[in-house]
Amino acid sequence: MGWRHIPVSISILLNGRTSGFTLVQTKIHEPIILSLQDIISPSETKDMLHNIESLIRNGDCIPTTSYQEDVFSKDKWEEEDTLLRSIIQPLVDDDLIPSEYAIHLQDDGDAALKAFVYAVTRYQDRLSEENIIDGANIIQRREAIERWKGDDGLAIMKLSSDDVVGENDVVDWGAISLGKRYELPLVILNKLEQLVPQLLHGSWITRDATLVQYSEGDLQVPHIDPCDATLLISLKSCDEGGDTCFPLLEQPLSLENKAGSGILFFSSNKVTGDDIRDTSSLHHGGKVIKGEKIVVQLMLDLSDDNTTGCPGKPNSWLDFVIHYKE
Repeated sequence: MGWRHIPVSISILLNGRTSGFTLVQTKIHEPIILSLQDIISPSETKDMLHNIESLIRNGDCIPTTSYQEDVFSKDKWEEEDTLLRSIIQPLVDDDLIPSEYAIHLQDDGDAALKAFVYAVTRYQDRLSEENIIDGANIIQRREAIERWKGDDGLAIMKLSSDDVVGENDVVDWGAISLGKRYELPLVILNKLEQLVPQLLHGSWITRDATLVQYSEGDLQVPHIDPCDATLLISLKSCDEGGDTCFPLLEQPLSLENKAGSGILFFSSNKVTGDDIRDTSSLHHGGKVIKGEKIVVQLMLDLSDDNTTGCPGKPNSWLDFVIHYKE
């Protein structure tokens, strides 16, 4: 299968308009990515943006970390180190933690993590179940970070912004700013969820609905979404930078986040019976150079064994795209 560039007209439920989407690319072994033009009208986009900016300005948008690629966030590391110190402090007070860990707890996150591992393997009865779970989650997250420390990981990190990786190929944690994330207001979520059955066959569950505000200097690091499909809808486009990029494709792809437009892509292989992440769906948000970008992210999961409306047994996520025809 070669590269495809197929314009298709579809009707959008929000106000009965006809919009277009383009299958911007797919090869048989690569994720399906759709560029959605004018998925919501200029007037709807303006109204939603005005509503959201007012909520943010008045402090009525609820910050969220329910899903956030904060692997490289300096604040996240410091928050975790503080939590680890608080968990093991009672054991430090009782002189149960080796001095080589204890004396470095305030300035060395590795010491805090090592002290936690020491404590949980010897004094589990002194720790609560919540403490153990919190520590285990931190260990799991930091193990995942190891994959970024090789040459390939550093090369991918440079895709987000050249200045987060120094001359010695060391990540500058302080140079990474991931924008502000909020729970999507229910009134906006209810409107945007109406788009899903207009685009896709089957029954889909919204796993996460997040509003992300990127100011100048903000970016999103390379990551793979933990869902079957992601619908990104842009409510405000920045003046320069901020594209959504897919760097691992045979022909790397960069898509502009134009206000009122969207991007729909698939990050799992569930449709082929293999429920693992599609690594080639790795993507990142380029640094906002000028202006501000505001996007809505809907992470969608297909209900188990739900192929409603698909002709025969689906072989590809394209079979779920309502208006796609070969």
